[in-house]
Amino acid sequence: MNHPLQQHPVFAQLGASEQYVLTCNVQEITWNCARDLRQISPSAQVFGWFDDGTPIEAITADVHSNASELITPDLPGYGWVAPAALLSTLSQQRCTPRVSPAPFNIREALGWVLALSLPAWALLLMAGINDERTQWLIFSASLAAGLCVWVLNLAPPLIGALLALTLMMAGNHLPVQQALAGLTTGSFFLLLGMFGCSAAVQRSGLMPRLLSSLLRPLPRTPRIFQLALLLIGSAMTMFIPSSSGRLQLIAPMVSALATPLSRSALAFIALSACTFFSTSFLLGNAANFIVLGILPDHWQPYVNWSTWFQCAAIYTATMIASLVISTAFEGKKGPPHKELAPWTAPKLPPMGRKEQITLLSLIVLATGAATVHTHHIEMAWLALFILVLLMFTGVLPATRLHSDIQWSILIYLICTTGLARGFTFMGIEKVLLSQLDMLEPLIRDQQSIFLAMLIATILLLRLALPSVVCITTLCAILIPLADVHGLNPLVLGFVIVTASEIWFLPHQSSDFLMFRESCQCTHAESTFMLKRNALMQLTRIFALALSLPYWLSMGFIQ
Repeated sequence: MNHPLQQHPVFAQLGASEQYVLTCNVQEITWNCARDLRQISPSAQVFGWFDDGTPIEAITADVHSNASELITPDLPGYGWVAPAALLSTLSQQRCTPRVSPAPFNIREALGWVLALSLPAWALLLMAGINDERTQWLIFSASLAAGLCVWVLNLAPPLIGALLALTLMMAGNHLPVQQALAGLTTGSFFLLLGMFGCSAAVQRSGLMPRLLSSLLRPLPRTPRIFQLALLLIGSAMTMFIPSSSGRLQLIAPMVSALATPLSRSALAFIALSACTFFSTSFLLGNAANFIVLGILPDHWQPYVNWSTWFQCAAIYTATMIASLVISTAFEGKKGPPHKELAPWTAPKLPPMGRKEQITLLSLIVLATGAATVHTHHIEMAWLALFILVLLMFTGVLPATRLHSDIQWSILIYLICTTGLARGFTFMGIEKVLLSQLDMLEPLIRDQQSIFLAMLIATILLLRLALPSVVCITTLCAILIPLADVHGLNPLVLGFVIVTASEIWFLPHQSSDFLMFRESCQCTHAESTFMLKRNALMQLTRIFALALSLPYWLSMGFIQ
């Protein structure tokens, strides 16, 4: 008695849809011995029963073409033949676990209701009314919707920025030219080019060669290695606009260079070098480009790599001195470092074509940045030219741009620039000025006091808000006001972005959490890093305060 297809184990293990597909694509066959099975096409699979009732499951003909003894028993039988690719696909679908729907989250549901109901309420309340207060109310509701997404962590920051900008265009009738003004600013193309250069440095293999060349001639002691990591992290900050990217590059070096006595100190100095100077250089942090994009149009041509560094000079010098002194003091306090670190320079192959092109591109970019006042070519177009060169030569394949370029940050930059342009276009600053009578004399006449108060306010906000939210919101509101009252917008932006990077608790820094996992730090090492970090973060506040008289003497503030 022949068994039907529906009773075979292969058929029973499939879902209803897969069973239907299999039924439509099989052919019945019979065989007298194992030799007959070997005559079946190698691209087919056989399943059925032998005459003694033993089931045979999915035997591929080409597997047994030279080994008939593997098919046992050597008896006649009957069954079905199906394309091997089809049966393999159906089996994979059968083995793929069904994804159960995510459990209902009341907090997220209420968050989205709040984020969407605020602008809806504002639009309904002010329907048919068109005055300054209406513009201000709808603008505030749109920004509040984005803040709900950011603060309640309903989605990545990009989604909150897109939601706020979309609501602003719908409710305030913000023109597309203003909303997407970020696409026409040099900061967008500068960041795009720098992301490309950063990806090329990491993909070409140039970074390990540079690090090995730097470390090879140095004495192999933990203190020297700390200074070397400080130099390496600071140097990477000049051309890799991602602190997480820098930490990923330096984390393996910490594990390779560390001894049991020096691991905590090495990890801390690497973390500090890759994060403390992210606002010292224009290219050190993607958030710096948010400030650059929000700057008023008449400021854009005058802000470049050198003017940014001039603004950050005292802060940078103070932090370098603090880290060097801290490293030297730690070395004197601890035991003498007579043992050699277990690190030897790896043997690298000769420099390849991609490494040569990447190195040449970096030299051209650095030379162009140093001589910008001579050739008068904006850094944005120079960086974009380098990106095109890297793509043309195959160092950065066009097929990898979607993964090598951090497009979410670029789109976020466009959104934040659009929010700032909407703030100015709709005259919101006039309404805001009428409500901030107390701040107006501070912004105009006592700018040092205003900046000190701003730093304290940001430190409090950072206990609950992510740094990118503080930067975006405060820059969009305060930079246009600062320009009206004579406060240097670049100084204000630098203070906002630097103060927003200050952190004391682990949840305030995703970089620390990621770096701790990458280095596999123990609890004792993490505690050591947090204690040292608290002291250095206080030093960052002191460095900002020390910059105030410098800005006064330079005429940046009044």
